[in-house]
Amino acid sequence: MPHLWHHRSKQPIHTACAGGFFSIMTVVEEKRALRERLVRARAALPPDEHDTRSGAAARVLASLPAWQRARTVALYAPLGAEVDTALAAELASIAGKRLAWPRLRPDMLALEFATCAPADLVAGPLRALEPPAGAPRVPIEDVDLLVVPGVGFDATGHRLGRGRGHYDATLALAPRGTLRVGLSFELQLVPEVPCEPHDARLDLVVTEERVLAEGAARR
Repeated sequence: MPHLWHHRSKQPIHTACAGGFFSIMTVVEEKRALRERLVRARAALPPDEHDTRSGAAARVLASLPAWQRARTVALYAPLGAEVDTALAAELASIAGKRLAWPRLRPDMLALEFATCAPADLVAGPLRALEPPAGAPRVPIEDVDLLVVPGVGFDATGHRLGRGRGHYDATLALAPRGTLRVGLSFELQLVPEVPCEPHDARLDLVVTEERVLAEGAARR
């Protein structure tokens, strides 16, 4: 039977997820509606408030014992109104951590990582800033803490992404020792994110106010 990651039948396929059974076609529709609602809510943040909340989320992130122990931290360059990681990058640099950033590969769905200064990031094929071609590659096995963007999150570590699947494929390759952390505004939290079998879960979700750690209980 073809794996759902590569092929989805037009017939509804049922799966257990977050304590219930859902038709995958229904889940896709639920994801689309939730994504549209949360993107609108996030985009409605005034610029000053967006910056303030992003800075607060970065400080909560940097307060994690796992952050403080990490030697290599993978961040992301925000798209649209995602939580800005500028302060997190600054705090990592001050602490002497190696910064890794994701970049697209034409032959793979999963992202690869490379290290460079934030000022050296260049525009990638999907408008997101990414390391230049000559930036030294960082194997995902070397990443101690992987910070992941998203559109929506829940307390159990489920994440609603942009819908392209790059981070789900990347998280599937991350070793057990890599801590997976979602970075979110409080307004992006929902009681339950609809999910499919290929959706990867996170260990922690960090917001401008708190750390949701239910996902870490599985480690």
